[in-house]
Amino acid sequence: MPAKDCTRSRNMPQSGNGRRQRGSLFFWMAALFAAAVLSACVIVNPPPAPTPTPVPTATPTRQTVIDAVRVTEGGDPPVIGQTVRVALTLDEDSYSDRSRWQWERSDDGLTNWRNVLGARLTDSSLYAPVAADDGKYLRASVSFVDSDGAGKTALSPTVGPVVGAEIETDAVEFAFGNDPAVVSRGVRARISLPNSDYSDPGRWRWDRSDNALRGWTDVTDYDAEDSSVFIPSSLENGKYLRASVVYLDSDGAYKRGLSQTIGPVITVDTVADVVRFPAGANPPRVDTRIEVELTLSGGDYSDLGSWKWERSNDGLGKWEDITDYDAANSSRYTPTAADEGKYLRASALYSDSDGERKRALSQTIGPVVD
Repeated sequence: MPAKDCTRSRNMPQSGNGRRQRGSLFFWMAALFAAAVLSACVIVNPPPAPTPTPVPTATPTRQTVIDAVRVTEGGDPPVIGQTVRVALTLDEDSYSDRSRWQWERSDDGLTNWRNVLGARLTDSSLYAPVAADDGKYLRASVSFVDSDGAGKTALSPTVGPVVGAEIETDAVEFAFGNDPAVVSRGVRARISLPNSDYSDPGRWRWDRSDNALRGWTDVTDYDAEDSSVFIPSSLENGKYLRASVVYLDSDGAYKRGLSQTIGPVITVDTVADVVRFPAGANPPRVDTRIEVELTLSGGDYSDLGSWKWERSNDGLGKWEDITDYDAANSSRYTPTAADEGKYLRASALYSDSDGERKRALSQTIGPVVD
């Protein structure tokens, strides 16, 4: 009897009845191969890198400087309605990038400083205290960059407390230019009290209104050298004007002189060929009287107003109002030493034969000689 092939059947899996399973070896080997392939294809990703902790950026500190600002006017004490002005004491070439001035008020001048609205748009170094400032303290600050590029804040001295001023409506009058008020023609206000009845007048304040009843707003473009003079611009056309000034009365009490309301401001045509100088103009001399007159016939004009005299350094640029002419007869003016080397002109308002207001403007004469 032939021997059994034990080698062939030794490792072959068998069924429960002892029979060999056909094809089971193939599936068994395939499973092993698939497991090996899957094991080889598993990619182990490294853990995500930790999110770095942000490093805070240091905020540059702005040094506060307390000795670079001075109060130049109106702060001793500040008075309701009177302008307070501050200024940097630094040389202009030692700083740059200056911001607008920020004004603040405080109840005690030490704590709880609150921003104040109302500084002038054109010159924020000026502030006129209002009723809300009564009894309060004020200060102003401004930011700038110094010559080393460091940002700094200059802080003014504290002034106050703000005091009130009783309003006087009969202490101010207009010297000229108010009847009517005309675009490009100066208006001058003055205190009408005797010199012995007042002292220490402050800066004049000009206001305009659409209807002369309410909505008064501070006018900022008056003469910086002489605040009693205001030259209406096209912004004031059709508006009403008033002026006020704070002073001390003879008893040492603060008063605020308030003018009457004038207006509405009008625009007139300027006529340059109806004026002549019959005497004293060729050339104008110090201490020699000049006279001016209209060349129109009496039937061609009416309502001739006061003559306004002006001087200029070059006869072309800025014209300055002259105030010391003959008040009794404004068509006459006697040049003084202040006019030497300057140029002069005169103007007056009148109504033409059609009833229209016109401005008669003389030729320019000068320079004035001694």
